[in-house]
Amino acid sequence: MPEQVDERVSLSFHPETFTNLAGYDEDSAKFIGDAVSAFNDAYRTIAKVHDATEAGKRNGAWTDEQRILAVSKVANKEQERLLRRMDVALSSANKAAEHIERELSVPVESKASLGIAAEIRAHAKSLKSGQMDFVRGLIEAGDDLSVSAVLGGPSYLSGLTDDMRTVLTRMWHERQNPALVQRLTLLRATAEKIERDGPLVFREMEKAIGAKAARVQTIDRANEAALAALKIEPTV
Repeated sequence: MPEQVDERVSLSFHPETFTNLAGYDEDSAKFIGDAVSAFNDAYRTIAKVHDATEAGKRNGAWTDEQRILAVSKVANKEQERLLRRMDVALSSANKAAEHIERELSVPVESKASLGIAAEIRAHAKSLKSGQMDFVRGLIEAGDDLSVSAVLGGPSYLSGLTDDMRTVLTRMWHERQNPALVQRLTLLRATAEKIERDGPLVFREMEKAIGAKAARVQTIDRANEAALAALKIEPTV
């Protein structure tokens, strides 16, 4: 990672900004390696384009237009490469998050004997409208046996709706797997960062080149026209 901050490049690309994301710590960092690497690549690459522009300005043999054209041709290739890396990192983060979402939604299997499970479900059902609070309390207490008895059977046996059981199942898995929840939080935050900051590559490249894309296109068209004019065919 860059040791110093390059003021020419947006801080949004500095890989250290990932440490500020929700869910980030030394243990969870390894799950967003693709994204951190892509942003580090963008940070360094854009800085190198700035270097190329500054070197071009010191080249007395180049006009401003020649410098812009030369630098932009290299920068455009690098821009496409960086955007592909951003897309891969985004896809990776989203797929990993989707996998965790599925893990946090898997049905709960009852760990109580049939008789005990039936009694627990019957008690929950007798609470009428208090089932949610009852099961929440069991979840907070970490009562694996009772929670699995209620959530491991058909919803109606405990007086729950399917939607209520889905919510409670998620709550139970989250309590049992805090590290997984932390990873999911970080992956979501990472995906949001890529979607928000990734497109800044266009703006930052324009700054590094020293010209807007429209001006680069105008210069390129004029150059192509001039080169075409040099192709003089013999007169018959």
